[in-house]
Amino acid sequence: MIQFVGVEEIHIRQMSALLAKRHEKERRVFPYLPQIFEEIDEAENVIRKELDKPFVSGIVAVRGIDVIGYLLYEFKEDTDRGRYILMNYESVAISDKEHPSLLRLLYADAGAEWIQHGYFTHVMMIPLGEQALVEQWLEQGFSYEQKYAILQLKDFEAPENLEHDKVAIRRGGRVDAPLLKKVALWNSIHQAAAPSWHPITKETMENIKQSYMDLSEDKEAFLWIAELGERVAGFHVYFRKEDGTSLSAPPNCAVLPAASTNPDMRGKGIGRVLANHCFEEMKKEGFDYLYADWHTPNQIASYFWPQLGFEPFMIRMSRKIDPRIAWAHGD
Repeated sequence: MIQFVGVEEIHIRQMSALLAKRHEKERRVFPYLPQIFEEIDEAENVIRKELDKPFVSGIVAVRGIDVIGYLLYEFKEDTDRGRYILMNYESVAISDKEHPSLLRLLYADAGAEWIQHGYFTHVMMIPLGEQALVEQWLEQGFSYEQKYAILQLKDFEAPENLEHDKVAIRRGGRVDAPLLKKVALWNSIHQAAAPSWHPITKETMENIKQSYMDLSEDKEAFLWIAELGERVAGFHVYFRKEDGTSLSAPPNCAVLPAASTNPDMRGKGIGRVLANHCFEEMKKEGFDYLYADWHTPNQIASYFWPQLGFEPFMIRMSRKIDPRIAWAHGD
């Protein structure tokens, strides 16, 4: 008989063993993920860090004295989603001996509390190494939102025949703040169009412009700008990705949070030339991996980044529950 109970101290060691085993299986598919978390002690540090967050709770599935699965979740709120539940990459693991549908039982038990308190949007970060588990979430009504991928730089070489003799690529700096303000909305406006239909408000637009201008002053940013004559043709920006307790961040990795090609110049190979130039430069900087993500309904990004060699290993999924369930029970 399976029981679902709240997380207690006596459960954490077994939860850690489940997470370490899950990560070991994940690394068979994606060996660049950090090996250290195959150790139970390191996995335990990750779980304890998650549980230390003020609005994180969780449940465990117990058979007898054995923990056979767990689900951690965080109560969050922001202007984009409103109230929502977040389940992070390390938030779910089940025993190899259990059927994958145990995930759905954990979700059903925890979700009753979420709905009761008005949390109708549920968001999770899913490892892609075990498709059987991904299928369980799809069948439960979750859908893809964002893909996260890795490019290995060790064996990367830019194609010799890939060039655009009219495009000049340079490092960005302080003088580029006004320029960055002009290009800041390229991605947002593109994603507001079909078939992405990702809304952007005026308030958000101003925040995005300011954040791009701030890049010009950020000494930690690796910023490249492509120019065609006197016009900006595209840009990339990278940062070192450092998180000693992240199962999803390879060592010696840089993250690509923003990149775009001038909408008026797309389809001419400029984006590919700029990307390959930046990849070579980041390799020279000593990085072994690049980390990127994209909105899955964004057709251009969903095609472009995998074509350049990025391999998806994690996905963000979400589900929006009809809020009428708060009162509409057929009574």
